[in-house]
Amino acid sequence: MAQKAHPISLRPADGLYQGCTHWDEARFYYILSTVHKLIESCCLGTTHYLNKIQISRHLGLIIVEADLIHLHFRSKRRLKSRRYKENQVKVKRQSWTVVACRLQSAIELIQKFTGTRKVTLKINRLKTFTRSIPKPARRQVAYYAKSFNHAKYDYARYGMQLMSLVVQNKASAVSLSRFIEKNICTRQRRKRHYEFLRYLKQGFQALQRYKQIQGLRIQIKGRFTHKAKGRSRIWKYQMGQMPLSQLNRSIQAEYTQTQTGYGSVGFKVWICNWAEGERKNTC
Repeated sequence: MAQKAHPISLRPADGLYQGCTHWDEARFYYILSTVHKLIESCCLGTTHYLNKIQISRHLGLIIVEADLIHLHFRSKRRLKSRRYKENQVKVKRQSWTVVACRLQSAIELIQKFTGTRKVTLKINRLKTFTRSIPKPARRQVAYYAKSFNHAKYDYARYGMQLMSLVVQNKASAVSLSRFIEKNICTRQRRKRHYEFLRYLKQGFQALQRYKQIQGLRIQIKGRFTHKAKGRSRIWKYQMGQMPLSQLNRSIQAEYTQTQTGYGSVGFKVWICNWAEGERKNTC
């Protein structure tokens, strides 16, 4: 049997701008992938997700433009006592200050890696809150965001914000795949995996009426749950249409792989956007 091609390889896409004087194509994509991994590593352990990245070179200047999504872990309305404010650590692990310090160090590494004189990094940060989610959708997943479930479902509040952005076509498949990968790795118990997958399905079903994309598809395959003889399991979820056989459709595809306590797990995320003519007809 023939190997299936990647959905992006055969579809027309806008070429990445490389500047008036650029590297050859093979070297450019190698540098782009390395810079992408470097900036994505700056967001590890935080609620910041790398959405898009673009790199260009003009003479001796390299311009890196990245879009970050800042999800908020806790509610903004939470009341805190004065003693709590005095004893808490001022610099939080998930704050923007930590990410900004890491990005400052990443600029020096990019400069040494590419061998250029000057590197300019432009960050477009999109901040989201729980209140940006429609109220009927919040009510359907209100159980996961309760205060007594804060330790058990620590991903519930900012995960719903990310799913809302994906449905509204404001977040890419890269951000969604990283969110799934992060939480599948940390769920080491048997029931925690099933609860996280149930949360994903219920969250997208609650946001289905507000979707501005044509379709979404998620596939998780591997040993992410406890089963006899170490057999792998396949979990799928699809919302809307996913015309993979039509090459004129704009489809984002992200394939990633990670390790859990039971073995290797692979993730596949597809997001299909509406065509311009169809979007006008639907409106």
